[in-house]
Amino acid sequence: MSLLMGIDIGTSSVKSMVIDSSGHVSGFSQMDYDIDMPVSGYAQQNPDVWWKLVCETSELAMKKAGASGSSIAGIGFSGQMHGLVALDKEGQVLRPAIIWCDQRSIPQKKLLETMFSQEQLGELIQNSVATGFLLLSLMWIKENEPHIYDKIDRVMLPKDYVRYRLTGEAGTDTTDASSTSAYDTASMQWSEPLLAAVGIDRRLFPEAGQPWEIAGHVTPQAAHETKFHAGTPVAFGGADQAMQAVGSGIIQLGDVSCTIGTGGQLFTPIDQPIYDKRLRTHTYVHAVPDRWYLMAATMSAGLSLRWLASQVLRNQDYKALDRMAGKVPAGSEGLLFLPYLTGDRTPHMDPQSRGMFFGLHLRHQDAHMVRAVLEGVCYSLRDGMEIFQSLGVEIRRIILAGGGAKSRLWSQIAADILNRDVYTSTIEEQACVGAALMAGVGVKLYDSVEQACSAVAKLQADPVVPNPGNRGIYDHHYSIYTKLYENNRALFSMFAS
Repeated sequence: MSLLMGIDIGTSSVKSMVIDSSGHVSGFSQMDYDIDMPVSGYAQQNPDVWWKLVCETSELAMKKAGASGSSIAGIGFSGQMHGLVALDKEGQVLRPAIIWCDQRSIPQKKLLETMFSQEQLGELIQNSVATGFLLLSLMWIKENEPHIYDKIDRVMLPKDYVRYRLTGEAGTDTTDASSTSAYDTASMQWSEPLLAAVGIDRRLFPEAGQPWEIAGHVTPQAAHETKFHAGTPVAFGGADQAMQAVGSGIIQLGDVSCTIGTGGQLFTPIDQPIYDKRLRTHTYVHAVPDRWYLMAATMSAGLSLRWLASQVLRNQDYKALDRMAGKVPAGSEGLLFLPYLTGDRTPHMDPQSRGMFFGLHLRHQDAHMVRAVLEGVCYSLRDGMEIFQSLGVEIRRIILAGGGAKSRLWSQIAADILNRDVYTSTIEEQACVGAALMAGVGVKLYDSVEQACSAVAKLQADPVVPNPGNRGIYDHHYSIYTKLYENNRALFSMFAS
């Protein structure tokens, strides 16, 4: 039976998975890495570390599967979105990759928002511009590192660099291109008017293929560095949100993915590139023909819990923290958490916003803080759900993904605060699965993305159901939560000045 490899270049780890055409996982490996923050507000990573760990995890996954490189029919990729990798004419990395949670480009964001109104940005790219996105990071390099900018021959996103190392072919795909702030999502092409206005050469941007198309083949050099077979087809793959949606089977209207990973996202397919006129959400290209998707983003979801556990409580036994929080009643006895540790995307699009605990009392203990973080992340996700509903988007069912889906407590809190049944997938690591399915479509193991999802993606039969006794508490606390930002916005900007 032909096997497929799915590789996910995440924010905190590389994951490699071997599956067969029915979706059975026969081998999996994950290796972690850190975000380099040399200056407050900076977030970057070394692309060579991604490549090294892809070599190691893919080899280990194949070893666990009892598979050789020659048994892998195709390889697909998923990757963290928005980030910038800059290469010179020899294909060498010029500087550390600037990733999605970086905030150094606040001046470039302000400049673009001065040059273009919300209405104009909506017409050009159907999205707001945000710090950590490829275009703004590139503008930052041009202004602050001109000696680097002058050497740039091409730019790409994180997973595209790894695929380049594997195939020697530069390129990107429509799902990742649409997350750069430089792409006209509606017409599915680079926004030449926007690039011309900011003085960025369009030729730096590679052509964008479809996620399921074959982008190249494993080179002899890459085969030597990995255990893949030279000549193995490699699909473009896609942005992690599109890939996890495919892995969860979220390709039809009415399905909503709720991901609680390092960041948090709400994701729902749409059949027209509609967008919020206030640009509080994102409209990107899906990994299915004639589909786009709406996305609401929370910058610090699991990242908030990791911060609390490692920097405040000094206790990274997450299962123990989960049990502690489970003993605290809904609403954390009046304690609220604003999860803006690295700024906010949806709904405020404000990189200068800050996190906070509100309502602290002498009765509050560690367990209250943990539960308040879990609840605060879900309040932030509810912000996105409210915007989806204001756009007339049908919400038929919610599928929870990411590390948060592994916590029964966090899943219950999500169901309670969103006031919806919450389903989970029968498979884990959906982004890896989605990446592998792209390769399967590319090498004709499946006739289409739809068929691939039908063959592999399955949901648990019994959803997590909202507890009706908690609805009044969470509705009341959410009404207070939504006022915290507006009432403190001026103070946030004072800290940043």
